[in-house]
Amino acid sequence: MPEQTKDFYDFGPFRADVLRRILLRDDVPIPLTSKAFDTLEALLRNRDRVMEKEELLKAIWPDSFVEEANLTQNVSTLRKALCELPGEHRYIATVPGRGYRFVGEVREPRIETSSAGEKASPLFAKRGRWLALALVLVLAGAFAAVAILRWRGQGLADAARPRSLAVLPFRQLTPRPGDEYLGVGLADAVITRLSNVRELVVRPTDAVLRYASAPADPLTAGRELKVEELLSGGIQQSENRIRVTVQLIRVADGRPLWAETFDESPAGLFDIEDSVSSQVAEKMALRLGVAEKAQLARRYTENVEAWRDYLQGRYSEFRFTREGMDKAIEYFHRAIALDPGYAIAWAGLADAYTTASDWVLPPREALPKAEAAARKALSFDDRLAEAHGSLGHALMHEWRLREAGSEFQRALALNPNNTSIYFAWSEYLSAVGRYDEGVAALTKARQLDPLSPALPTMVSWCLYLKGDYAGAIRAADAAIQLDSGFWFAYMENGYNWLALRRYPEAIAQFGKAVSLNPESIISLSGLAGTYARAGRRDEALALVARMNDMSKRQYVAPVDFAFVYAALGERDRALEYLQAGYNEQSEMMLYLQLYGQYAGLSADPRFQELQRRVRAGS
Repeated sequence: MPEQTKDFYDFGPFRADVLRRILLRDDVPIPLTSKAFDTLEALLRNRDRVMEKEELLKAIWPDSFVEEANLTQNVSTLRKALCELPGEHRYIATVPGRGYRFVGEVREPRIETSSAGEKASPLFAKRGRWLALALVLVLAGAFAAVAILRWRGQGLADAARPRSLAVLPFRQLTPRPGDEYLGVGLADAVITRLSNVRELVVRPTDAVLRYASAPADPLTAGRELKVEELLSGGIQQSENRIRVTVQLIRVADGRPLWAETFDESPAGLFDIEDSVSSQVAEKMALRLGVAEKAQLARRYTENVEAWRDYLQGRYSEFRFTREGMDKAIEYFHRAIALDPGYAIAWAGLADAYTTASDWVLPPREALPKAEAAARKALSFDDRLAEAHGSLGHALMHEWRLREAGSEFQRALALNPNNTSIYFAWSEYLSAVGRYDEGVAALTKARQLDPLSPALPTMVSWCLYLKGDYAGAIRAADAAIQLDSGFWFAYMENGYNWLALRRYPEAIAQFGKAVSLNPESIISLSGLAGTYARAGRRDEALALVARMNDMSKRQYVAPVDFAFVYAALGERDRALEYLQAGYNEQSEMMLYLQLYGQYAGLSADPRFQELQRRVRAGS
């Protein structure tokens, strides 16, 4: 604070306590905007009378038309900052039907007299004496906050802005066969803990995976990940000991903020995870609530082997291949067998089954297992955000949309910093036709993970369903710029161009998706459907034969065949496969409008009946 302001507002012994109460109410920041301060200033300036609402609105927003609710919100915020209880008007009184008046106790400070005999204030000599007021107790702190805001050029809201951190996969300094998962797994465990801190935005594990196979200079990685601080480390193992070194650095200038070496037995990995998480929070000077402290210190299991199997499951799931999903399910089951009360492992199993549904496993097989696992997780910990998100995702795939929506909202209330939950929530919003809300949810997720190609690809999906194909193409192109090898974005763009009947562009995009991921049946289906719409029937049928051959070795969703036959104009065949998709409870049945646009399906009573039955449980 400038010295002249400090001298002018001589707050005495109450100053520090008052500022604490204004800036932090029970450890929860109360951001005061500049308009809230303007409201306080206007009320103080006219403290000898009631200020009419219209007069206040003109004083605070002289060049704008705003609704009265904005003024009401400002007054409410000031009352909270001044520690008024509900119904208590110790400082700001409401005059029903008219406006507001400041009624708190004030006094004028002593103002020095200049050599010329005139009273002078170092701040307000030219503006008169009206602001030469210091409120006893609480309002002294409010004026201090005004001074801080105006002299330092930033509001309290900026001070409450969450910090950003990335945790890189730990480097294996002595790699051993079978331990590939450990570096990613330990980083993921720390990320999971720290993501529960609301003052901190932690890049998700998906965002840092690229640095597992291609380690980068920490400062370079930090700048690429657009974070303020970065945690990196290494793991060195012997038969009986494990040594972990960690370093927290400030990305702007590379300054080390904290470094430590932990030397433990293999079972001591738990203690390392605890220490790293808690000390990062301490070194970053994060203010933690009681629930956050408990979440940060919590261990989901005391069984080190179960913990290792859980890390293996997460590592396998991140590979996002058929083999990886099979392995993930296997490892989560092993972790649960070792510790049946391992809540987050149950949630991981639920996610794996839901992801595998309609891809690796038939939905009727996978989804009941996913729901049961999520509910098991919640039976052990009803405040586990990941479990509520997993249950919501499973219920959505089961077409139980009302229940799914409630679970997603609960998950985000518990942890608003989880990108996976935002992703599934946007999927739900697109299924119920709330496309703009889906895009808004993904916008929040992208603030947490700006480098994820999956998030703009999901934006593309929402816009595609909305019918904004140009916007959908821009979103998918943005995903491709982030990761030119992300096959899903090319596949999504194929459907965007197909909707515009730009067949050469659609064929090129689908072809790229198939070349990047030959296992992608949905890309093959899209390519075959495009060939059909372009009049290249033989090429479409050749791809159908290829899909049939693949179905002998792996699960292929009936809706993928339905799309091609609809594009070929074979209505009855398409309806047969859609009926099979209904019988198998395919997630894509929630988007039947995509199939109804071909072969006159939307007008067929059989198609309409399918739509009615799918939505019956929603």
